[in-house]
Amino acid sequence: MALDDDTSHVPLTLLDPGGGWINSPVHVSQLRGRPVLLHFWSMDCATCVDQLSQVQEWLREYGPRGLRVIGVDVTHSATELCDTNAVEDFARQHGLRYPIAVDDGSMAQAYGVLTHPSLLVFDAQGLLRFSASLPEQMREVWLVLERLTGPDANTGAFSP
Repeated sequence: MALDDDTSHVPLTLLDPGGGWINSPVHVSQLRGRPVLLHFWSMDCATCVDQLSQVQEWLREYGPRGLRVIGVDVTHSATELCDTNAVEDFARQHGLRYPIAVDDGSMAQAYGVLTHPSLLVFDAQGLLRFSASLPEQMREVWLVLERLTGPDANTGAFSP
């Protein structure tokens, strides 16, 4: 499981990442009223890199319907935290144009993320609706995103 069970109730409140931001910073106030997908990954994780195309596909499909995607690079290097050029190059090579937080581990800890890649899906009210860390959970993520960006998304009809 991608989440520590004690933090599954944590609302979406972005912390100031230790390594700063790539592409553009995000403040939690910019996310109000929109579903959000937080994608925790690491550049040295093959499964994480493989998953990037799926995340970009979801952004193309659901971005026009309000979805915000925020990448979280969980770095393992103090050098990377001080010099984000490697993360910037990685983002450019993979066509990642959405905001990416360079995390020193504090965001992962705050959200209870124990492994990566991990996906956390929040609804428009900032409530965590689903977490996934296994490849076989990607269909479930898709279904949750479909519900959160569909015609009934803001009616309160969502039941996790």
